[in-house]
Amino acid sequence: MAGIGALTAAALIAAGCSVSGSSSGSPSTTTGAASSKSVAGPGSATGSASGSLASPGTASAAAGAHGVGAPVVHPSCTRPPTTWKTFKAPNAVVPDLPELEAGTNHSKTADKWTYPASQVHQWMAKPQTAPKGKKLVFITFDDGPDTTVTPKELSNLEKAGVPATFFMITPQLQGVPVDLLRRSLRDGNGLDIHSYSHDYKYLFHGDANQRAAHVTCDYDWALAQARAVIGSDYDPSGFRYPGGEMSWNDLSKANAGLAKRGVVPIDWNAMSGDADAQMPTTIPGYVTMVKKSIAESGNPRVVVILNHDIKEKTAEAMPSILAWLKSQGYQFGIIS
Repeated sequence: MAGIGALTAAALIAAGCSVSGSSSGSPSTTTGAASSKSVAGPGSATGSASGSLASPGTASAAAGAHGVGAPVVHPSCTRPPTTWKTFKAPNAVVPDLPELEAGTNHSKTADKWTYPASQVHQWMAKPQTAPKGKKLVFITFDDGPDTTVTPKELSNLEKAGVPATFFMITPQLQGVPVDLLRRSLRDGNGLDIHSYSHDYKYLFHGDANQRAAHVTCDYDWALAQARAVIGSDYDPSGFRYPGGEMSWNDLSKANAGLAKRGVVPIDWNAMSGDADAQMPTTIPGYVTMVKKSIAESGNPRVVVILNHDIKEKTAEAMPSILAWLKSQGYQFGIIS
């Protein structure tokens, strides 16, 4: 993750937030994702995570694992801060959106290009273990869904014939049409969680125990909100900390709590710069930022690119970004 810590700090400053902990320089090595959520990677190559692709298979989840298929209720911990109204918990099993493959965060079609969050996490933490002989890229979007920009990004992805992973602030699901989520799933994209509150002061205040309590409570509310809309069988294994895991200290206990829920934190090793202190102002500038950040990370074989689907300029630049990545021989995947 060389070179990304400074970019992350700049992004936080641009967002008007202060970093309450210094960058650790690399993500933790928590790999607590449930094996039942491991799914096939693109192509027919098989093998272990130590330099080859995930073994093909059908995504599934054991009955009841991490609450899959259970009635949606409000978590017992105090609701994290948010400007959104408390969602209505039906206290019943919520039918899945038709496009959702039970026990996953995507449709069955997407099995072919979905990789477990635990494996992507390992490839980023230990680049030497990444698949040899191919280049993988994961386009990720934070802070949505949004009724204006998210549809534009979905159209960009559809026209390019590539998928992406959306890390959602889940209370915002109350403000978008369900058809938007159905379209995203139908097109082969992944829906992961970016928090319930997105509140740095709440999530990262206090010692390691306090942070763990707040992060896991926030996640429980975020997951419940998502299941209230997407369905009781919705089960992601990727989570993105607001600000990125690399930006905060004392998260080992929080990561352990997430691992018990079958979730692994996912950071990034490249970015379009749409949250940078010196945000690009032109479409070529966005492409240049992607190239620069990949180079600063040592040109890893697995690239995870940070974007935001609340940024109009990012949507304008995305076709050019995707075209450049294709020209460089990258294959596109999503994170389970």
